[in-house]
Amino acid sequence: MTRRSPNVETVGQLVEKGGFMLKAYHAECDKNAASRETEFWRGNISGFRYAVGEMYGQEAIHGVLEEVRKTTGLDIPPIGELDPEGKFVGPDSEADF
Repeated sequence: MTRRSPNVETVGQLVEKGGFMLKAYHAECDKNAASRETEFWRGNISGFRYAVGEMYGQEAIHGVLEEVRKTTGLDIPPIGELDPEGKFVGPDSEADF
């Protein structure tokens, strides 16, 4: 499968959407790290990462996440399994621990 690189406008839109989801995640996480709403937003970020990676490749998602980090000043949450206290189980190279 041939992947195209996103143009500057597309990257800007991806950063905007990713930033929105990341801010929503952190707002909910600050209230309760193990809540349904926190998990909902973490799941949205996970899906976003997967979709962008599938469309544009891992280099593109890495670049988008770096820009989201810079513009929001927030950490990217890990994707995958959580323990009962809301702590992530296992490694995630794109997440900030």
